[in-house]
Amino acid sequence: MFRAIATDLDGTLLDAESRITPRSVAALQRAHAAGCRLIIATGRHYRDVQFLLNGIELPISVISANGARVHAVDGTPLAAANLAPALVQKLVQPALVRDVELALYLDDRKLACRYTGSLNGYLDRAEVHASLADYHGRDVAKIIYCGEPERLRLVEQDIRYRFDGQLALTYSQDCYLEVMAPGVSKGQALQQLLAGMDIAAQDCAAFGDAMNDVEMLQLVGHPHLMANASLHLRQQVPDGLRIGHHAESAVAALLEARFAACGA
Repeated sequence: MFRAIATDLDGTLLDAESRITPRSVAALQRAHAAGCRLIIATGRHYRDVQFLLNGIELPISVISANGARVHAVDGTPLAAANLAPALVQKLVQPALVRDVELALYLDDRKLACRYTGSLNGYLDRAEVHASLADYHGRDVAKIIYCGEPERLRLVEQDIRYRFDGQLALTYSQDCYLEVMAPGVSKGQALQQLLAGMDIAAQDCAAFGDAMNDVEMLQLVGHPHLMANASLHLRQQVPDGLRIGHHAESAVAALLEARFAACGA
């Protein structure tokens, strides 16, 4: 029996319309009733997660911004890791950013640059600026670059060449390059959260679909990969259990079957 369940949102728990379906809520309620601790682990901003969980009466801990922020079930901040301001100032300069879109994740809001709507699903209510080149760089949990994969590869290569070892880089989709402080990942945050719950990683189930889920899935004893998971993720987590598509509530289906088999 799982003692904890950690799930990504986009492409995993959320359906094709980016909603947590009633079926998924019922499955999480069943897991909670059976004694499981529930954890959301996402690249999204914490405020986005709060909006999605609004009305869902369940004790859910939240790992957001790919592990740069961790909140307890009551919303109490448990951990925060910011990018170094001097690095942020360099990472937002036009010469590095080129012509891709850019956003900074702060605790109270998001700052977006060259925003044309491509980030709409993730940056609702963002504060839009023509340029962030003069930003002081403080209090940034995550930087996200959005653009064509080929263009992002150039940005990634530049970042790795100039700041090797000073940052954590990942992709939530091929069109989203995400940058955090060194050592930050969903896996690192989940490890700390589980330790505080006195739960071994071996007793935790996790669900994901993208490269920013790698460390989390490699950590736990019960990794699950969505049918829509990226090829890169499947290669990095070859032993993960393949389940159905996120649009078909595959996480809920797995939990229903697992807890039914246990009589819970």
